[in-house]
Amino acid sequence: MKRSRIALALVGLVALLVILYALFSYSAGIDQPIAFNHRLHIEDNGIECIECHPYFMGHAVSGLPGGEVCAGCHEEAMTESPEEKKLVELLQAGDGVGFQKTFNLPDHVYYSHRRHVAIAQLPCENCHGKIAESLSPPRRPLVKVDMDFCMGCHDDMGVTNDCIACHR
Repeated sequence: MKRSRIALALVGLVALLVILYALFSYSAGIDQPIAFNHRLHIEDNGIECIECHPYFMGHAVSGLPGGEVCAGCHEEAMTESPEEKKLVELLQAGDGVGFQKTFNLPDHVYYSHRRHVAIAQLPCENCHGKIAESLSPPRRPLVKVDMDFCMGCHDDMGVTNDCIACHR
């Protein structure tokens, strides 16, 4: 009887630890100020990634679009979309749009969009998944970019996996 109680207590403790780990390691995700529809802008309107993310060809970061980028087309509403209405209100208030980064790398990791996109000519979807087809912003990255992911790609492409290439 005593052994079964101890075993039951251990099973309960393990289950509790698993639940606590799951709760604390799982983030709620990123909330964006508007439900930006990539598909509408890219497929339907022919807008290229560089028009909203202007820095990826020449810099380490790609940049998030600021209000001035959106205002180029949306100073006034062009449709009946409630999301576009929110965007126009944000722009008119002068507060900017306030998009949040979805991808966040540790501080000790150096990643250059220029090196990967402009030089290696990798398509955005290699790391960002099918973001161009999304109808609203993902709450989390569509691709799990971690060290194994990066090293696998480097192996496939025949480029260095020397630590100093990415870790500063």
